[in-house]
Amino acid sequence: MSKKFHPLFLALLLTGIAQVNANAQVMAGFENFNLHPGQYLNNAAPDRGFRSGSIELPNFYDPEFNFWSGWAISADTNTTTPGFLNQYSTISGSGALGTSTYCVGYIYDPIVVRLQPNAIGKPMIGMYVNNSTYTYLSVRDGDGFAKKFGGESGKDPDFLLLTIKKYSGGAIDDDSINIYLADYRFPQAQKDYIIKDWTYVDLTILGEVDSLVLRMTSSDVGIFGMNTPAYVCIDQVSTDNLLSASSLDRRAKELVVGPNPASESVFIDVPAKGYCTITTMQGTVQWASNLLPGQHQLSVGDWPRGVYVVSMDGRTATKICLE
Repeated sequence: MSKKFHPLFLALLLTGIAQVNANAQVMAGFENFNLHPGQYLNNAAPDRGFRSGSIELPNFYDPEFNFWSGWAISADTNTTTPGFLNQYSTISGSGALGTSTYCVGYIYDPIVVRLQPNAIGKPMIGMYVNNSTYTYLSVRDGDGFAKKFGGESGKDPDFLLLTIKKYSGGAIDDDSINIYLADYRFPQAQKDYIIKDWTYVDLTILGEVDSLVLRMTSSDVGIFGMNTPAYVCIDQVSTDNLLSASSLDRRAKELVVGPNPASESVFIDVPAKGYCTITTMQGTVQWASNLLPGQHQLSVGDWPRGVYVVSMDGRTATKICLE
């Protein structure tokens, strides 16, 4: 059983608690903009931003100068063309989880992910992040404005950092989540990396949120600020419209299984080492294993459809439906 760190959905049944309403979790996947591969959208007018799920992504567009800031929606698939003219694509060539559409943020100044009224003041669950093609190729190869990370020797301690903070109760919180989109600070050059795959970010640790504030910093700066292209891509932004931080605290102490219902894979969050069994409603053992604390992924695509009981050390923890 391999350990994974990319959770998908967390709306499920907990020990001694009724099943959490499936409507509690809302996913912003941006497919609602109906873009075809290769297309992008960087003008939200007359609205102030793009809406999907329970979030709004602010956007400003000036048609006279073809200037935009904030967020753009994209289904661009170009992973090879360097430079500013290819600013709307992600280096993975598609959205997270096999989807086609995602968001591109331009973060020369901090930008915001706003929650809609049904989600304000409640926890966010998570989202996926990735580098844009423009940023990735600039970091890897350098360009007319930015240096190649590592320098000519490959030993320069360069980095590109995405910082996520929450805005709540009228102020930006001191707590933050830091994701290195590129990191060349290792003594061993073979450990240097640039993110090129969608990477899951757990947002539950921020607690109740009104909005997120994203900023970028780089080791490559000039008199006008960052030289590195300040773009980031996000997708599958998951909010929880019902749960409070207190219920999230309970989650951290209990077995969590999701998504529910499931189809191909099940993720099992284990708070402490133990023996996990999954049985049919008739008591037949479908799967069993000793699990260490952490999150584990289980393939269930070939299991018979129906309801299963998940237990830890003989104690029934949750039921999950495969459909």
